[in-house]
Amino acid sequence: MTKKIQSAVIYRGPSMLDGAPIVVIACKLSLSGKANRKTGEMVQTYIIREDIHPTVAIRSGEDASICGDCVHRGEGFEGRTCYVSMNGVGSVFRAFIRGSYPEITPEECGRIAAGRMVRLGTYGDPAAAPAWVWQGLLAEAEGWTGYTHQWRLPEAEALKGLCMASADCPEDAELAHSMGWRTFRVAAPDAPSVGRETVCPASEEAGRKLQCVDCKACSGSTGRRGSIRIAAHGYLISEKNLAALQNRIAVRLVA
Repeated sequence: MTKKIQSAVIYRGPSMLDGAPIVVIACKLSLSGKANRKTGEMVQTYIIREDIHPTVAIRSGEDASICGDCVHRGEGFEGRTCYVSMNGVGSVFRAFIRGSYPEITPEECGRIAAGRMVRLGTYGDPAAAPAWVWQGLLAEAEGWTGYTHQWRLPEAEALKGLCMASADCPEDAELAHSMGWRTFRVAAPDAPSVGRETVCPASEEAGRKLQCVDCKACSGSTGRRGSIRIAAHGYLISEKNLAALQNRIAVRLVA
């Protein structure tokens, strides 16, 4: 009996952000019974540099190849507010280097994971990979979640139907809305709404009413009307790091 593929490389090529070599790896292609508390059990996708360990890329700034200008990157690990734990990302990279993952097309991967929910960019920004990668992967999916900080770029227009625009302040949300994007905004728990925003039902502040696998709201312009907001969260959130984040946002707004 042929062993079912659990993880696979579905893209190996240049980053759409800076041309550096990257890979997209899809993991958890079959149900395991183990699920993230917030999202539920989903197919996970990792966008990483092909040639550099993820933590080395962060320290050198070469994570721009897969994260673009995301304000949560910080300066290396200084002031970093990204919610993703690098332990899991590092494990995926090491398995890739060992040659543990077969290379298949996005369409083949989509057939393996047919009927599942897919998380675009468990690590990395979906805009780093060509839109056809995600379109092929999602052809037979039940649904997906996706977020991009690259929504200001004309090249990201192809992702509008797949991803939410990641907004980090009211000005971001207002601009993204004017450009036709639905947004996912990180905000204070008591922040007022910008446009038609709803608190993320999977968030702690909403009482974790739904997991992402059941909500299905964060699927770009193909999803529900309105936008989503959530309180800042993640293992690197601290008063110091949040202050650094606000400074980076302020600098970007006046640039």
